[in-house]
Amino acid sequence: MTHALPTGFEQLEPIPEDRYAEWLNCWLTALAEPLGTDPAVLEFYRRTYPAERGLAIADADGIVATNISLDTQLVLPGGARVPAVIGTGGFCHPTQTRRGLMSRLLDRIYERAVDEGKVACADWPSEWPIYRRFGHGPAAWYDAVRIDVRRAGLRDEVPGAGIRLRRVGGIDARDAARDVFTRRSHTAPGELIPPDGFWDRFVTDPASSALDALCTLDDPGGGVRQCAVLDGRGFVSYRIAPGWSTEKAPDGVVHVVDFLAVDPEAAGALWRFLFSIDMVAEIRVPRLPVDDPLRWWVTDARWLHSRRRDGMWLRLLDIPAMLTARSWAGDGTVTVGVHDARGWAAGTYHLEVDKGVGVCHRTTTEPDLELEVSAMGAIVLGGTSAAGLFRAGEIRGDSGTVRLWDAMATPERAPFLAYVL
Repeated sequence: MTHALPTGFEQLEPIPEDRYAEWLNCWLTALAEPLGTDPAVLEFYRRTYPAERGLAIADADGIVATNISLDTQLVLPGGARVPAVIGTGGFCHPTQTRRGLMSRLLDRIYERAVDEGKVACADWPSEWPIYRRFGHGPAAWYDAVRIDVRRAGLRDEVPGAGIRLRRVGGIDARDAARDVFTRRSHTAPGELIPPDGFWDRFVTDPASSALDALCTLDDPGGGVRQCAVLDGRGFVSYRIAPGWSTEKAPDGVVHVVDFLAVDPEAAGALWRFLFSIDMVAEIRVPRLPVDDPLRWWVTDARWLHSRRRDGMWLRLLDIPAMLTARSWAGDGTVTVGVHDARGWAAGTYHLEVDKGVGVCHRTTTEPDLELEVSAMGAIVLGGTSAAGLFRAGEIRGDSGTVRLWDAMATPERAPFLAYVL
């Protein structure tokens, strides 16, 4: 499916070290975030988005299109992990669009991932219609939340009473966040394991919010980064934007960036801490799981304003490996016919689940269900309802089998991705 390059263009793979800053600035143009001059920020990008994984297309005047795929592991329901890539950094300069440049780079990402034995490509598209066309589907969702601290309140029954967090910063914050994330990810379906360099954002200038904005796709507000930890169990980072009402009463906003908890008691302790910060009227959290207990921990959930958003998309490349590796909530047999215009995952697959363990292989039998690979990516973790896609006409076949799929596929915890890379 690889598109031919127009005359006068060349493809770069990997990115030459002496052109890395040029490549990065081209990508960051899409985010309106110039690189700047802080050497720690450049080092963060080099370690998190290494040149050897980068892709670019250049003309005589310089780099005009970028992309990159990062090695990762995708956490599945049940805790198993499969090799995957994170596709990110996709950008084409407005003067060079509609020439097949991005299509060429995306196809190269898939081709390389298949050669490396990856099961899927994960990403978070900036534009919904484009990536569905390439076979991606929304597999995990999240809620962006604004909390009116005074009106919502926390119930006395919230766990974590009496627990005191410890203030950390710099290297200690980096190590604490990575430690809690690692412990939490064992039971977090939909999570992607970031490169080690990702945690280095905690050792960059705490007054700069650009990297926090990058990993949350949100405005983290002003103020200096502050961090607190419950050793090994919970971690929170935030920035405070001070404010005053017309009556000159404190009206500040806490912008949460990181919120990581291994267990409900740790989560409760983090929320108790955030609700206790003085001179604050509102807490904003850019990403919470759709089944997070916070809604049941506040006194009045009508003052917890949330907006549901698509959080992670999957482009499946090896369906048998994916369906065999994950655990299942029920037993049964399903045969699915998957259509893939780009060919990577096209075929008919037979899944048999016994005692929560699945075995999947290709078959020539008639499928119970037929769907596009984008729809398969959406339902594979159980985070998107197959029944909903069936009603929308995205899945064709037997309604009873659709119900069986949802009963088998829906995990104990909703799939969730804590960070954008």
